Amino acid sequence: MEIGARWRWLLVVILLLAFGLRVHNLEVQSFWNDEGNSARLSERSIPLIIEGTASDIHPPLYYLLLNQWRKLVGDSEFSLRSLSLFAGLLTVPLTFVLGKKLEHRVTQRSRRVSQRGSWFLGLIAAALLAINPGMVYYSQEARMYALLGLWAVLSTVLLLRWLSAVSGQLSVNSKQYSAISKSSFVWGGAYVLCAVAGLYTHYFFPGVLLVHNLFVLFKIIQSLPKPLTINNLQLTIKQWPFLMLATFLLYVPWLPIFLDQFGSDSINRPGIWEFVTAVSHFLTFGATIELETSLLWLVAGLLGLGLVYGRSKLILPVLSVIIPLGMMFATGTTGAEYFKFLVVAVPFWLIWLGAAFSETNQRGLQLLAGVCLLVLPWGMVQSLQNMYSDPAYARADYRAMANRILAEAHPNAGVILDAANQWEAFTYYYPDEGNVYPLPQGRSHPNPDEIDATLSDIAAQHDRLYAIFWGEAQRDPERLIERWLDAHAFKATDEWYGDVRFVTYAVPSAPAVEMETAVSLPFGDNIALNGYTLGETILRPGDIVEVTLFWQTAVPLQTRYKVFLHLLDENGNLVSQRDSEPGGGLALTTTWQPGEVILDNHGLLIPSDLPPGSYQLQLGLYDLANPANRLPIATPDGIIDAYWLTTVIVVE
Repeated sequence: MEIGARWRWLLVVILLLAFGLRVHNLEVQSFWNDEGNSARLSERSIPLIIEGTASDIHPPLYYLLLNQWRKLVGDSEFSLRSLSLFAGLLTVPLTFVLGKKLEHRVTQRSRRVSQRGSWFLGLIAAALLAINPGMVYYSQEARMYALLGLWAVLSTVLLLRWLSAVSGQLSVNSKQYSAISKSSFVWGGAYVLCAVAGLYTHYFFPGVLLVHNLFVLFKIIQSLPKPLTINNLQLTIKQWPFLMLATFLLYVPWLPIFLDQFGSDSINRPGIWEFVTAVSHFLTFGATIELETSLLWLVAGLLGLGLVYGRSKLILPVLSVIIPLGMMFATGTTGAEYFKFLVVAVPFWLIWLGAAFSETNQRGLQLLAGVCLLVLPWGMVQSLQNMYSDPAYARADYRAMANRILAEAHPNAGVILDAANQWEAFTYYYPDEGNVYPLPQGRSHPNPDEIDATLSDIAAQHDRLYAIFWGEAQRDPERLIERWLDAHAFKATDEWYGDVRFVTYAVPSAPAVEMETAVSLPFGDNIALNGYTLGETILRPGDIVEVTLFWQTAVPLQTRYKVFLHLLDENGNLVSQRDSEPGGGLALTTTWQPGEVILDNHGLLIPSDLPPGSYQLQLGLYDLANPANRLPIATPDGIIDAYWLTTVIVVE
């Protein structure tokens, strides 16, 4: 078999691997917030998509493509994510083509070396891209980032084809000129269309165009002989501005919206070394593995070796990495949440790494680079395993939250979404029948009076409220919504689904402000339970026990304590429990003022499968740092560590 044929078969294997990794578990995880936005926005008509994206933080092209894509394949998670899957998959062979075009060996010691050289850099880069965790991740997300990476690589390939055609025009006779001139026109037109597609896909794509302009400038300077004559400038200088002008004119309709995206927010940057370390880790291993300094030193060695032997041949990959990183650092978009912009740089980063092996003719350095390149997949595989199976790296599970609410089937439940942009993801799984309330409305921080009025109206309509908290640091930094709910309702569950918090509240007919049972029980040396008020104690499975506690301290407290409510059966077995810091976590014991009475609402969910019978409800306090350290409670009958509040009767 010829060497070229073997490389082709290897490329097929790489593509199959890339496809397998991208299709694996494609539909397993729920849509998260931004994916929900893609799903709901793309279901609109084309005019409404354009109108919606005019006020969004992303341009319309991805949503328009997804709108047509869903008509072909459906609107399941698998179907909607498959557009990104194929965009990410196509980036792999294009990276091979790009690496192949950049591979020009200076020395050709044999025909075998020459043939290998024309394929090898592209194959290395394509293989690394096939298993790159970051690119696999965004190929499995119903967002525009895989498409952004595709446009970045495709436009660069088209740029090189156009430059090749322009160079041909300068070196042929008049009979050949017409055909080559037509070729340069075709490739130039294709480049313009691809560049415009990139601009209409994401607002970070201008970074790719900046790279291309710098590269063209470099090629012009590199090709100019001395002394300079006007004939030497000819086609590249004359044609390139027209390509850029055509790109600009096609983008002019959207340009005012693009410019409107630039705000005046303050910029907070990390140290340059911290930033470079973090992005190097992401570019190589993605975001689903802890940073390994030893692996990054290995990466740095490969980059240095590639740069030494690649020389000017790596100017395009190097620019394609350095410029996007520089733009992110300059604009302050340096947090991990912005690393997805670097899909435009990952293929070029991997080409740069692959050059360490393919560009050197020294056997010893080639062997060293080869060993280092074989180590990288080990880290990538670990990252992929975490991405597929580690809950710590899972997307927020809106599907599970919606299914839980539907399964509990409470007849009068409302759902509050703290951060209004959760509505799209949540309602993809849960029908909004007028009982889903995205709060706060608008882009500014919520007004306390408006929140009080809105939540009072919502609570008056429902006996049960589910609250889903996400992004409140940006949308509700004072946590007004949660504070109101904790003061006026009874929190029964508080659980994490990925990076989203799911909370269940029981809404009383009237909030407990009066203490019904006075006890004056000392908890430890400094805390006293003045008394409590209980809601209904005859309940059904799925109901919530409502408890309001009235606490007081004599001195400032230095220790954070948790309140526990335990429901025990007749044999003393625990059947349900609720552990929480006072005030739902918003009235920490370290904030209590001496003499102040703390109203502390708690709810305890009766399990849906709990048999009918009598159950004992107990109360206690323990040290947050040491749960085994319960505060002693002094009663007339002696010292105990859990106080009996009441008997709860569960009926069918």
